[in-house]
Amino acid sequence: MDKTLRSFRKAWNSDLVLAFLEKEALSASWAKRRGILPYAGRPLVMIACWLADELQRMSPAQRTAVVTSYSGVDLILVLSRNQVEILVEAGFDAARIEAVSFGYNPDQFPVAAFEDRHGIVSVGADRGRDFSTLLQAVEGSNLQLHLYTDEGHLNGGELPAEVVFHGRVPFGRYQEVLATASIVAIPTHVMAYPSGQTVALEAAGTGACLVLTDTPAMREYFDDESAVFVSPGDTNGWRRALTELTSDAEKRRRLGENAAALVGAHFTYTDMWSQVDEAIRRRGWAGQ
Repeated sequence: MDKTLRSFRKAWNSDLVLAFLEKEALSASWAKRRGILPYAGRPLVMIACWLADELQRMSPAQRTAVVTSYSGVDLILVLSRNQVEILVEAGFDAARIEAVSFGYNPDQFPVAAFEDRHGIVSVGADRGRDFSTLLQAVEGSNLQLHLYTDEGHLNGGELPAEVVFHGRVPFGRYQEVLATASIVAIPTHVMAYPSGQTVALEAAGTGACLVLTDTPAMREYFDDESAVFVSPGDTNGWRRALTELTSDAEKRRRLGENAAALVGAHFTYTDMWSQVDEAIRRRGWAGQ
């Protein structure tokens, strides 16, 4: 409610209101549904990340309440096409939903030298991370994993001897980690949204070799020529993929080069916001 109130004066002078992520749209949607200006007189656009995934875990009554709470939103933008059907089945209007691709900043994550890369790293604190499968995969192996997350994502268990735990690190260090990693592993559960896409895109931008959990949403960003995919929860598959890549420098180089070319051409911030802009202008909501 605070941001909506503080944006009151600016909204009067705007073509539309854009809410970046779900919670930022709730109070504006509430005001619009009740005819409260200026929100009642402006299109309301929401970029959603977790909404479709959360709807799948709700009862029918809860889903109906959520659909009602967002009924003031004129356009919902999701970050993978598979979410559209989930939202429609929950009761949202298909004409008010559109998929756009998430993007990264190539200036912050430029392509790095292959020769400077070493080690396997896994980074992230997203709710969809499946670190337990990855930890089981490296336990008792000849692999060493450098893990960058907070302790809350480890369920209090003792880490295998093969894991070097770094916790959370500053952004500058995060950039260095991705630019110097030989392999970046991003294990996730199957979520409706593309869990892990931020790290995946930024790591790919540097030319890192990616190993990803095979989920419908992540398949909209990478293919078999730009990453190695492992089935969800497949401990043996993770161990096999990491072991094979560790001994195959040429494959790591090829996958990293392909990934860098792919994300640089299709998944930058510019690409993302151009899609958002196009969706808005197509509906005639923007001025110049």
